[in-house]
Amino acid sequence: MSWIITGSEKNPVDLYRSNVSLLLHGDGANGSTTIVDSSPSPKVVNPVGNVQIRTGVADPFGNSTRGVIELDGTGDSLTAPISVSSFGTGNFTIELWIYKNDNVTCGIQEARPGGAVPWLWYFNGSKLEFYTGSPFQSTNNVPTGQWVHIAVTRASGVLRQFINGNKESENIVTANLTTAGSSTLLMRTIDANSDKFSGYIDEYRVTAGIARYTSNFTPPTAPFPDI
Repeated sequence: MSWIITGSEKNPVDLYRSNVSLLLHGDGANGSTTIVDSSPSPKVVNPVGNVQIRTGVADPFGNSTRGVIELDGTGDSLTAPISVSSFGTGNFTIELWIYKNDNVTCGIQEARPGGAVPWLWYFNGSKLEFYTGSPFQSTNNVPTGQWVHIAVTRASGVLRQFINGNKESENIVTANLTTAGSSTLLMRTIDANSDKFSGYIDEYRVTAGIARYTSNFTPPTAPFPDI
């Protein structure tokens, strides 16, 4: 008999740990601007603007001491190496917990390599949207004023978006999500007409080569494991 560890057990294990290319727990001292990547191959993640760790705010699991990542709506964002968005035509999962103060149009994760089809996962107002030549939008809204788990996966060319574990869209997306650019952009204003994200993010995880979710699922009940 084999066991799949979900993350709620006393000593959780991530069966796809070796595929994790970015893992931001958001832990740290209050006001710290050091954003640590806890993936197997840690990368430098640079805060832009006033991005910082904020304690005293309850995370998605009710803990107010470990810290979350705060963006204040005045141009904050994060950058990471373009390798974080190196999916090619393969499977992947991007997921995070998010607390939105309002409905904005802004990027969640973006890679716009020169000379190739750009791709972007973003909030289009209250909806989730994935763009690579054509936009694919969630059916329902992403709530504001509360923690929400959001995810996008691709499995064998089928792209799916999820809100709190509920599948919101399913579309064929076979585009080569190349790595020809210079950096991955997180929580960034996508153009001059877009708003700036105000709120918190926590447990931001990118898994390359694996679609962790293909149907409705129960969102994690604890921080992602480091083993």
